[in-house]
Amino acid sequence: MGRQQPAGPRPGPRRPSPAVYRRRRLVAGVLAVLLLVGLGFGVAAVIGPLTPEKQTVADATVPSPVLTAPAATPAAETKTPKAPKPAATPSESACPAESVLVTAATDAQVYPAGAAPVLALTVTNTGKSACEINVGTSQMEFSVASGSDRIFSSTDCQDGGEDYLKTVEPGASETANFTWERNRSAPGCAAVASNPNPGYYVFTARLGEVTSETAVFELE
Repeated sequence: MGRQQPAGPRPGPRRPSPAVYRRRRLVAGVLAVLLLVGLGFGVAAVIGPLTPEKQTVADATVPSPVLTAPAATPAAETKTPKAPKPAATPSESACPAESVLVTAATDAQVYPAGAAPVLALTVTNTGKSACEINVGTSQMEFSVASGSDRIFSSTDCQDGGEDYLKTVEPGASETANFTWERNRSAPGCAAVASNPNPGYYVFTARLGEVTSETAVFELE
């Protein structure tokens, strides 16, 4: 057997090479990133249940209705009464009262039941020269009576009247007709229940201040 050589001192641990250090740092960095990501998910997992869920459409805030003022109710139309037209001012050429003749006539003497009399008012210039006469409806009245019983007047329900100055030649006439419906009337157009009975009646025509003689007729 040969002689055993005494063991020498063991060599110390070898130091890693620079390449190994780089790999270790890279691995450590990756682990750090993974750790941070894991912590992030963990925090999210913890915070998530504590955060209120997103509001649903049913829970969404509904805007309050806008109150609008009610539409104004149109005020009832108020009719302003028409101011009466001023009467025509007599001119220098107006006919003197003594030259104005008004006559009354009917288109028949006897009227069967249901027939309406036509009343005629005629004005004549009896003067010697042409002159103006107000022959407007504002001046006319057709009235019917039976003895002392006032039956009808065209002015009771007349809605206003118009003036109309007409130049009338000497001896010329102007005529206006009015159909009477065999009814009674009262001042102010008040309602009258009854109608005239068969019998004799008188018609009187008036134009301004001049009144006619009466015309007699019969209703059957």
